[in-house]
Amino acid sequence: MGGVISGLVVFAVVIAVGWLLVRTGGVPAGSDTVLTRVCFYAATPALLVTTVGKADLATVASPETVAGLAAETLGVLTAWCVHRYVLRRDVAESVIGALAGGYVNAANLGIPVLILLLGDATAIAPIVLLQMLVLAPVAFAILDRVTYQGPSSRLATLTAPLRNPLLIGVAVGLVVNALGIDLTTPLGGLIARSLDELGALAVTVMMLSLGMSLAASSPKVTRRLTITEPCRLPSAPRERPRGAGAAGAGRAAASDDLEADGAPSALPVDVTAEGALEDRSERGAVLWVSVAWKLVVVPLMALGIGAALDLRGGDLLVPVTTASLPCAQNVFMYATRYGAAKPLARDCVLITTAGFVPVVLLASALLH
Repeated sequence: MGGVISGLVVFAVVIAVGWLLVRTGGVPAGSDTVLTRVCFYAATPALLVTTVGKADLATVASPETVAGLAAETLGVLTAWCVHRYVLRRDVAESVIGALAGGYVNAANLGIPVLILLLGDATAIAPIVLLQMLVLAPVAFAILDRVTYQGPSSRLATLTAPLRNPLLIGVAVGLVVNALGIDLTTPLGGLIARSLDELGALAVTVMMLSLGMSLAASSPKVTRRLTITEPCRLPSAPRERPRGAGAAGAGRAAASDDLEADGAPSALPVDVTAEGALEDRSERGAVLWVSVAWKLVVVPLMALGIGAALDLRGGDLLVPVTTASLPCAQNVFMYATRYGAAKPLARDCVLITTAGFVPVVLLASALLH
């Protein structure tokens, strides 16, 4: 497990660098949005082409795989229902909440964790395919539909998901895989090397973006807002300057609305720049529901489904381990891109990345 811990430390260092860049003024607050767009439109699509293009699309037959796939699918669906119908979030926020509760960090942590615990990472491949070929496309289609703000025609709305760069990356990867295209051959390997270089940016840039987002949101930036409730103090009307005319009258009237003998006519209130006057306890409840779903509910689903398929011991540990993996940083990228539940996605990635280690260790001790 030492390799997993060292990997988490590297993640933490990169996140901390992003945090320091904003806090020390090295880059301006809001730079995380720019980096997220780089990932969304360039780095991650390139990574998807190479990953799906090389994946074994037939690795979905074993009971361990079936249990892992079923647990993640059921976890995402039930998390969506909880966010939408119990927590009363809107559709876009419910989609991000569902992904935060079930979408796992399969590639970056899943592979080393399975190799360390089980000596084989084959079981993670179907999880990657489920997320790339089913969960992500469905989520993008919904998010594109409910957040699309381009031309208002029905055709433009319906075809918005088809212009999504991540879906295009998956589609190209499937074509490469199905036709057996060797990307290292055309143009002397230029295409393959270019895709590899772009794809290699995805994880590091997203970790930096996470750190920058944390720095920009904590401590909360406050500003003064004026709530215009009637609270004027009685005063004698002001004498209007001679020759002021209509413009002067308008300015004097505005001045009378704002002050009376130097006393402000409205009460200044401190609110946070992000989520002004929103109930913090409600936001906290949404976050902790997602964290509990990811680290407790979905692993228990995997345990139950695996037991029902007559898996025992080390075989049962496979789906439980894949279900216990933390929320993928891609969820933060999706939330930032679509402007939905960004704090939830960011905090869930961080908390579940720190919290999955004891969960996996406990499962290993009980089932290995």
